[in-house]
Amino acid sequence: MAQKESLQAPPSQSPSGSALLGVDLGSNHIRIGTVDHSGKVLAFRREPYTDASRENARALADHTLSVARQMAEEHGAISAVGVSLPGMVNQTTKRIVGLSQLPNLADIDLHREFAELFRVPVHFDNNAYAAAFAEMKIGVAHGVRDWLYLHIGANVSAGLVMGGQLQHGGSGLAGALGQMRIYVEHLGESIPLESMVSAENVVRRTRDRLRKDKTSSLSRLGAMGGFTYDDIIAAAHGGDELARIMLQRTGAFIAIAIADVMSLLNLSMIAVGGAPAGRVFLVPAIAEETARRVSDIVYHDCRILAAEIGAEACVIGAALLANN
Repeated sequence: MAQKESLQAPPSQSPSGSALLGVDLGSNHIRIGTVDHSGKVLAFRREPYTDASRENARALADHTLSVARQMAEEHGAISAVGVSLPGMVNQTTKRIVGLSQLPNLADIDLHREFAELFRVPVHFDNNAYAAAFAEMKIGVAHGVRDWLYLHIGANVSAGLVMGGQLQHGGSGLAGALGQMRIYVEHLGESIPLESMVSAENVVRRTRDRLRKDKTSSLSRLGAMGGFTYDDIIAAAHGGDELARIMLQRTGAFIAIAIADVMSLLNLSMIAVGGAPAGRVFLVPAIAEETARRVSDIVYHDCRILAAEIGAEACVIGAALLANN
């Protein structure tokens, strides 16, 4: 990558009125925004990926840097930059360990490139940890000490908080909930949770079910070229029985993975994130299945509820983590 002129003076010279920059690599677009030091969003937008950035790691890295640079130039003064990713980040090496539905950036030291471009503190984190930090600071988890944030989307991950602190594990790879294996009875085997409950796999499961059930409103969308996870959620809100069943089963699969975590850690809260409109269906499904799998005392000690912050959660959390 060609050397880029830095945008900022060293941190010690950053203007007192500067903002924090948050970047979140979603499955369909980059969410980006500026945030003040209290977590208030100053500016927020979505930027589509280029065709090249969807196919090539170097193009994805360059596009992300370009989008971040443009937002920083529009604001004028940035004192820290946080990047949220749909994959794990090794907090020792600062390298990205795989991404869901995006080119693999593992061989690119993108953290270093951000630091060289902006010359301010830079922090990379998994999207569940970024969103969890936002909820801790300004959302539903403010003041909660022992809890879990669930991110259900293109990737499936968790942000664990114990004693009021994010717990990343030895190298920062904690929270890989989607890689936990669950036994799925009708398949007769143990498989990674993500292969059943990521957005892409909820669509796949629904498509398979439609081969037997043509009564769903989703059949029309399928015949017209396909449907998305958001379409399934919208159909569920519209009363579509199959869509509601698919989301209920998604919540039940998630509960299989987290029930033992609840028993082991005696969590006081589980906040369900991901697509905001889907939370209303996933929360009761997760609660119902975990009630079957843990003791009454553990279950009633843990509130299971929807996360409070919407699509901007990862942008806010990433920005605040960079300033933490």
